[in-house]
Amino acid sequence: MKLIKEMERYLPIPAYPSKELLQLLRKQGKDISRDIELNITRVLDSGDAGGIVCTVLEENKEVLIVSLTHLHIKVAHPLNEKIVAYQKQRAKNISGR
Repeated sequence: MKLIKEMERYLPIPAYPSKELLQLLRKQGKDISRDIELNITRVLDSGDAGGIVCTVLEENKEVLIVSLTHLHIKVAHPLNEKIVAYQKQRAKNISGR
């Protein structure tokens, strides 16, 4: 996938958790805030079912595996527009529209 190759050139990529990811992490007992900056350290293709997944390094050095659709990239990042377009298309595909 072209986007994965492009993202690999920019690693680590700073990102922020989505509302859904925050809720999931809090249910797991993690005290995490909305403005915590995470770092995408690896990008993988998990196929049609899972899409692009990322390994994310949390502040306390714990590694999480997260769908790219649950991360927000800084607006100023060079790949922001491409990532947002992927996320919108992925959400559309999942919802079956």
